[in-house]
Amino acid sequence: MPLHSALLLAKTANSDGLLRATDLYRLQLNANLVTLSACETALSSISKGDDPLGLTRGFLYAGARSIVSSLWKVDDLATKDLMLAFYRNLQDMDKDQALAQAQRTLKKSHPHPFYWAAFQLTGAAD
Repeated sequence: MPLHSALLLAKTANSDGLLRATDLYRLQLNANLVTLSACETALSSISKGDDPLGLTRGFLYAGARSIVSSLWKVDDLATKDLMLAFYRNLQDMDKDQALAQAQRTLKKSHPHPFYWAAFQLTGAAD
């Protein structure tokens, strides 16, 4: 269930190291971009009020301006290449253009959409 999704962080004396989607609704972030490059990080479930709930929605609620996340299980090596290209592109491009260009670049070496099309940008493009 997407609302029970969690990111594994370092354990501390006060924390099990899991940052759960439900925890995000209690945080206040001032983040321009959150990148969730793991598998299926964009998945959500629909609440009774028709709102999608999951990591992406949680980070937006907590104050992130933009989130890059994935819709399906992703290939580790292709994702590494995509993220390296994305962050290089961010030096000269808006986030939406940087992601699209990184996807076009990866498509040259990995033509099947499985390798490059899983990632989406949610939120502000600039």
